[in-house]
Amino acid sequence: MENRSDADPSSFLSLFAAISYGIASMAMVFINKAIVMQYSHSMTLLTLQQVATALLIHVGRKTGYTRSKGLDLQTAKRLLPVSLFYNANVAFALASLKGVNIPMYIAIKRLTPLAVLIAGFFAGKGRPSTQVTLSVLLTAGGVVIAALGDFSFDVFGYGLAFVSVFFQCRQCTLF
Repeated sequence: MENRSDADPSSFLSLFAAISYGIASMAMVFINKAIVMQYSHSMTLLTLQQVATALLIHVGRKTGYTRSKGLDLQTAKRLLPVSLFYNANVAFALASLKGVNIPMYIAIKRLTPLAVLIAGFFAGKGRPSTQVTLSVLLTAGGVVIAALGDFSFDVFGYGLAFVSVFFQCRQCTLF
């Protein structure tokens, strides 16, 4: 029998990372929902987030805490489409939270892998394995079933969430 005390420490770190990610992801959705319901200028928050991120990277680089290249025009041009799609994704996601309940928002965002698979296929990136395709299709089917049972269906909110999925998909397939 295997001795549990000899377990690989990296497996515990992996489990901790997965649980931490799940908690942070869920907290982010609930906090964003609360903010967009109480604060009418949610796009201001998006702008402040971008400014804070840029400042943290700059301060981290100057203090030696992080190692990153300085910004140059060539890198900025390469990253511009990713930045635009990211900001569009977040803006539409925040806007959709005003009309879509949290479980449906999370379910709709689970359609992103399906959108990425479809976009990748049409972009010539090849066909994924049958196991991956079936897994993604099963998840998408679950989203459709959940949407059919949503009594607070908001066409505009759903539309914004689907546009957010599109922008996240485009962001993922640029590189």
